[in-house]
Amino acid sequence: MNIGLPGAGIGGLYYLICTAVMPVKELILTLKNPEHKYRSRLVITQFSIATGIVAGLILAFQLITNLVGLSIAVPDDTDTAVFYSLLPLAISLGLLVVILAMVELFAYIAKRSSD
Repeated sequence: MNIGLPGAGIGGLYYLICTAVMPVKELILTLKNPEHKYRSRLVITQFSIATGIVAGLILAFQLITNLVGLSIAVPDDTDTAVFYSLLPLAISLGLLVVILAMVELFAYIAKRSSD
């Protein structure tokens, strides 16, 4: 993980995953109950914030790449270097997907048991 970059930590990745799932969940809820008017505004706002975070991370990466250059940090075998540089991100994303799935499952069970 990159320390100090907003959106690159575990909490930021969790937020980005949640906002990526929000439009799909909103579509399902709208098909079931189209009477809610203000949910779409919240989804659009949160999705816009998440898009801004991703754009900021991409711009920060491009700035660092142009200032420092990746040729210094990347060994000769670029496939291995890319794999090992993306491995922490893949592990974090995998863990966060599991956590998000568990939270959604428990929320579903709690909602069903209260009905």
